[in-house]
Amino acid sequence: MILELDNYWELLALHKSLMAVKFDPEAYLKEAQGSPFTSSLAFKVFDLLVSYLNEEGKTKQAQEWLAWQVADQSRFETQLLLKRISQSPWWADADEEYRNKYVVEFMSPLKLEADIQSDIIKNC
Repeated sequence: MILELDNYWELLALHKSLMAVKFDPEAYLKEAQGSPFTSSLAFKVFDLLVSYLNEEGKTKQAQEWLAWQVADQSRFETQLLLKRISQSPWWADADEEYRNKYVVEFMSPLKLEADIQSDIIKNC
């Protein structure tokens, strides 16, 4: 399948729309927040944004996006992840591999700092 976008602004609108759905605190579509399909799409759109900027010679903007992608404990999105985990009865019985998969898919296109991700997977 191919999706054609007319310009950077459409791509940015798609990214913002995905972020609005993925990180909505009221989450009308909670299943979209941790979905592997939404996750895959979020990473693809993010990668396209960075690639486009690099191809246009806007490397400073591309680097700013890459810096934005790294999530720490203070980020709203990380706090929402922790809230969802605390509301998920299956989390306590899930193995580390499944927990890791869920965390990555929930946070996409963001990437948690490794120590924070490890702490969440092992201690929440």
